[in-house]
Amino acid sequence: MSIIRDIVSDFSDEDDIDLCDDVNEEDDDVNEEEEDVEINTSQPDGLTTLRNGYDLFVGMQFESKEATIDAIKQFHIHNSFDYVVKISRPHIFVAQCKHFGAGCEWRVRASFSVKRDVWEIKKIDGTHTCVSTIVSQDHSKINSSFISNCIINLVPEDPGIPIKTLVKEIVSRFGYTVTYRKAWTAKQLAMSRIYGDWEESYNELPRWMNVVQHFAPGTIVRYEASRNYVNGVEDPSAFILNRVFWAFKPCIEGFAFCKPILQVDGTFLTEKYTGTLLIASSQDGNRRIFPVAFAIVEGETKEAWEWFFYNLRTFVTPQPYICIISDRDTGLLGALRTELPRWCNSKSVYCIRYLASNFNKEFKDSDLKEKVIQMGITFFKSFMFGIYSYIYFNFIN
Repeated sequence: MSIIRDIVSDFSDEDDIDLCDDVNEEDDDVNEEEEDVEINTSQPDGLTTLRNGYDLFVGMQFESKEATIDAIKQFHIHNSFDYVVKISRPHIFVAQCKHFGAGCEWRVRASFSVKRDVWEIKKIDGTHTCVSTIVSQDHSKINSSFISNCIINLVPEDPGIPIKTLVKEIVSRFGYTVTYRKAWTAKQLAMSRIYGDWEESYNELPRWMNVVQHFAPGTIVRYEASRNYVNGVEDPSAFILNRVFWAFKPCIEGFAFCKPILQVDGTFLTEKYTGTLLIASSQDGNRRIFPVAFAIVEGETKEAWEWFFYNLRTFVTPQPYICIISDRDTGLLGALRTELPRWCNSKSVYCIRYLASNFNKEFKDSDLKEKVIQMGITFFKSFMFGIYSYIYFNFIN
């Protein structure tokens, strides 16, 4: 499995990295020994950030190498210049104008100050005298790592924030339109930094379920797993999770006071780990949705639904006379037929909204769709037949 890592200090290809091959290079401007400089006293004490004009100045301090690089990037992005990295080592960073030696002599050197325990800009040669050649909508230095730093505070507020919104955020900040893929990758990086990477989160699932059972006794968790093989040899330290079913104790107890109905449905999981989330829900006395049980399975197959209904009946809903509402998918119906003896005196009916959606696909009329729903939920036969006659004579006959 691949792991999402923080690649700010690794310099992705988008950074046009050009590390110095000769580590013994003699250059008076690139000396890894500590060099004291006079700090600009007009700036506040401690670590500094870019000013309104996004300037860089000698003595500017940062808490890390990554923050230093980020400041240099912002300076170039906002001023429509570009640079290349000449030296990048654990305690020193040197960059110069992309057109260095061809009319522009701008160069910056930053290093780690042992005395101050901060990163510091030690030297800036010249100013950018080149004419910006950046005419594309994107900027080479606005890579996914840079974007993830910019949106790190937006993701916790709305983990489902659309990628298009992130693209607009970068446009409003920097005036450049990044690609959808670049923004998507940036969001994944931000998510991994905030919540941990996919592998760590996935491996925490059994532990999380055990903790839930400990603090909510009576919670049901059922796994179905298979052995893990590496190069044909079984790996006893890991297993492959095929399915997991769970129902919280309060949900199990609460179902006894709900209407005797179960609406079952599945939805695709579309992130790194795919599959299908199966849900069984009911309705309380105020007609509010009441969650009952959940499962993550490989898909809406007959075998997966059989496993879901078995656990649902065995551990959660032993009551008789339950009405099961569904879209009556082929796999689901096949599973119900297999499990029917266990669901004594239970009935399976259509979900009226699903039926109306299929009706709308044929006639493409939202008002007509609502009439189908009204026909299905009314308690009066006369009203139902009245709507039926209207639909039949105006749209079908």
